Amino acid sequence: MTLSFPTMPARSASAASMRPRLLRWIVLALVLVTLLLLVVQPLGWILFNSFHDDDTGRWTLGNYRQIFASAALIQPILNSLLLASAVAVLSTLLGVPLAWLVARTDLPGRGFIRALTLAAFVTPSFIGALGWILLAAPNSGWLNVGWRALTGAQGPLMNIYTMSSTIFVCAIYTVPYTFTMVSSALDEMAVELEDAATTLGSGVLRTMITVTVPLVMPAVLVSFILSFIQGMTLFGVPAFLLTPSGTLVVTTKLAEFYQLFPPALFLSAAYCLPLVLVTGGLFLARNKILGRRQFVTVGGKGRGNRLIRLKNWRLPALAFALIVPVTAVLLPYVAIVLVSLSKAWGLGPVPSNLTFHWYRWAITENAETQRAIVNSLLYAGIAASACVILGVIVAYVVERRVLRGAGLLAALVTIPIVIPGIVLSVGFFSAYARPPLNFYGTGTIVIAAFVATFLPIAYSQAGSILKGISPDLERAARSVGASEGRAFTAITVPLMRGGLVAGWLLVFIPIMRELSVAIFLVSTKTNVMTTLIYNYKDGGNYEAVCAASTLLLAATLMIVVLARFVTEGAARRRRNAASLGEGQ
Repeated sequence: MTLSFPTMPARSASAASMRPRLLRWIVLALVLVTLLLLVVQPLGWILFNSFHDDDTGRWTLGNYRQIFASAALIQPILNSLLLASAVAVLSTLLGVPLAWLVARTDLPGRGFIRALTLAAFVTPSFIGALGWILLAAPNSGWLNVGWRALTGAQGPLMNIYTMSSTIFVCAIYTVPYTFTMVSSALDEMAVELEDAATTLGSGVLRTMITVTVPLVMPAVLVSFILSFIQGMTLFGVPAFLLTPSGTLVVTTKLAEFYQLFPPALFLSAAYCLPLVLVTGGLFLARNKILGRRQFVTVGGKGRGNRLIRLKNWRLPALAFALIVPVTAVLLPYVAIVLVSLSKAWGLGPVPSNLTFHWYRWAITENAETQRAIVNSLLYAGIAASACVILGVIVAYVVERRVLRGAGLLAALVTIPIVIPGIVLSVGFFSAYARPPLNFYGTGTIVIAAFVATFLPIAYSQAGSILKGISPDLERAARSVGASEGRAFTAITVPLMRGGLVAGWLLVFIPIMRELSVAIFLVSTKTNVMTTLIYNYKDGGNYEAVCAASTLLLAATLMIVVLARFVTEGAARRRRNAASLGEGQ
């Protein structure tokens, strides 16, 4: 007997196999469109607007001619270059020795110094600038008031509203970049050459200068570049410390364009491009240096617990190591908290002047502050979740080579790395604050700008996790009938869970402290904590500003502690799983 089977099941199987492919292409098309809207359209509008006249709307090169022909427009660019160069140099001079002392020596209190230096990293730099206004404003700053009382001097000990003071404040909040990168390089570096130099009679200082520093030079150069970029793109610190003296940098000049009526949108777009060219060129240099790093780093045995003994240099070294923790964290935090607890901060921190009024006002009485707290948490939560979802999808496509042209998605995701936050803010305002969308004053435009800015962090985190997960597990699932999407959601995503939670927090934290991205996009209804603090400061109500700043700092530090708990828990579970597997 001959058996024959109908052909319909084959067609059904073919149709069933087509559905996952169709779904995959739909998802990828949606991701591509999203990236075009988040990245390409805002940057495209900046470029488009830069070639148009604000008065006539016609095509022109006049904006660029005006920039390079006007001393009033050239001077902020020169000020930014000066600020960035000095910040990079000072950050390197402070950060490299600090990293060496903490990573390589028996410096007392190393854990405490490391923790406070990292606390400076998560502290919004403009809040640090606020703390230094309270400490070193020429007339009312507490340090200057105390100086006059002790010495009878007429002039102030220091004036925070100068370029040199601004360089110092920017640098102490940029040192953590140098500290983190150089200390990581030192932890990974072998010690045979240092030991050989010591054996041949080289002293501690000479060994550090002639052996250790050259070996970690790639990390030093990269951190120098990152510090320079930070100095070029910071908005809050120059706005707080240089604006009162009338000194402008590129970022504060952009803000000035938006304060005109009507705003000089097209001129501001042209003014953005030199900033983009500088940051883009420096990031290319950074990537080139990192690409050569393996040729200059020596691998080998670890140092273990062998630490260089500082002997009589311990106290001088400790005094140097405390410069950043004291000036970036302890002094500003103490000043901000004390002012937040004061009825009138000019009366000083005396018992009769202490009150919790401003916290009650901020949390229970002031609707604007309450709304800003809710907005900050809501926008940061939504934006961080969107960043993680997009980052995971793009990282999966790129790492697993799901389709040709995956490099295009990777390029779109990483472009915002070279775009300063305030430039992206200008781009989103240009692209989405006009009809027919007219998103200005809505939470949508603020969230979208946050997603575009911090998407590279989520993508980088997801990519690093996927590199550690073998694709063989997914292939095994597909070999027994699971679709690609099913294999990804059932196998890969659970394996990524701990890292994705950490990645979410890595995005959430900087969004909570971000000012420059939101500054041109918020309204009174969509203010977040950073923009509210900025606005309150302009109003001169320092007690309210400090109460809001303390709440933001407390929330940020709590999130950091949670991030550390989650990442350490995930690492502990991986170690336990690995040891269990070895035991079996």
